[in-house]
Amino acid sequence: MAGIGRFIASLQVGRLKVSEERQVRVLHVRTVCGTGGGPDKTILKSCEYLDRRGHFAHAFYMMDRASDPGEIASSARAMGIVMNAAMEDGAVCWKTLAELDHLLGVGGYDIVHTHDYKSNVLARLMRARHRYRIVATAHGYNGTTRREIFYYGLERWMFRYVDAVVTPTVGMRNYLLRCGIGTDRMCVIRNGIETAGWERVVRNGQGGKARLVYVGRLSEEKDLPNLLGAVEILRGRGKDVELLIAGDGADRGRLEGMIEAKGLGGCVRMLGYVKDVMGVLAGADVMVNPSRTECMPNSILEAMWAGVPVVATDVGGVGEMLEDGVEGVLVRGGDSAELARGIERVIDDRVFAETLAEKARARVMREFTFEGHMEMTMALYRRVMGRRVRS
Repeated sequence: MAGIGRFIASLQVGRLKVSEERQVRVLHVRTVCGTGGGPDKTILKSCEYLDRRGHFAHAFYMMDRASDPGEIASSARAMGIVMNAAMEDGAVCWKTLAELDHLLGVGGYDIVHTHDYKSNVLARLMRARHRYRIVATAHGYNGTTRREIFYYGLERWMFRYVDAVVTPTVGMRNYLLRCGIGTDRMCVIRNGIETAGWERVVRNGQGGKARLVYVGRLSEEKDLPNLLGAVEILRGRGKDVELLIAGDGADRGRLEGMIEAKGLGGCVRMLGYVKDVMGVLAGADVMVNPSRTECMPNSILEAMWAGVPVVATDVGGVGEMLEDGVEGVLVRGGDSAELARGIERVIDDRVFAETLAEKARARVMREFTFEGHMEMTMALYRRVMGRRVRS
């Protein structure tokens, strides 16, 4: 992992080597627990994209000491991205504030791109000492605890004092408009994934066990019990299905207990955190997303591009990613019986499944490429840089 010294050194070297060639200097700031998720893929890919095109981008992470920064750090190293992880002992860590303040002082950043309530607050407070524009991304709201509800309220309040707010979905934009965020600073930029070098995966084919795959965090809002209930229903109907769960999180122990209690140990495997998502999707017949809340999950986009049919709960921005019966199957959230029917519809009709997969892959190419995502992001950066720095 790059330490603070290497982080500062890279800033100084960057200034010497590129002078006027680098048009935009960006610092992504994010708080994360565990191994991270979809937003972190986007952040690191964004830094890589900007650096390759003659710009200048770093990532600054704030993590509690119980988290493991190794996965994010190793991904950053593989991409050649300079990343610093400030390991914190509490919600307020003065050492983190000092490190971030110093980086902002020497970095000469045009844009500080924030990704959560804490980074929004810090970026806003420190702008009293440094001149930069703030672009904030709203990644979605779970609201599973009172503390989260308070923090999300704080984030929405802070959006009134940034230069631009990015929402991945129209639904999120409309929600924030209702919360009083002005249209002048709102911008919808959909998530995008890298498509180059990703070949369509080869699935099991007819006649074998139907393999279901879940990819994502193991947390309450993802509602994995809903999916386990659907598997139990399918097995009860005589369907030969297996489920691979790729991901880790706070809910792991509870889910392992449920798997044992339901007698599903022979057909459900928990893989833990998996870096190679395409490797998990290879051989899958259906990718299932059982969440109660979502914004625009990258895991669904990855399955769409891989050619794996998607069955997902119709929550958040999922309906903006795929149309029911056209690019995937959408079902009501929190209903295991309906989720089971959706899965059954796909595994019992291979022609229907292949049609979904083909249309989903085509839609990704039309609307959800990372190149398109970054072109819109760069256009927003340039617009924001042309405005007066907010006081």
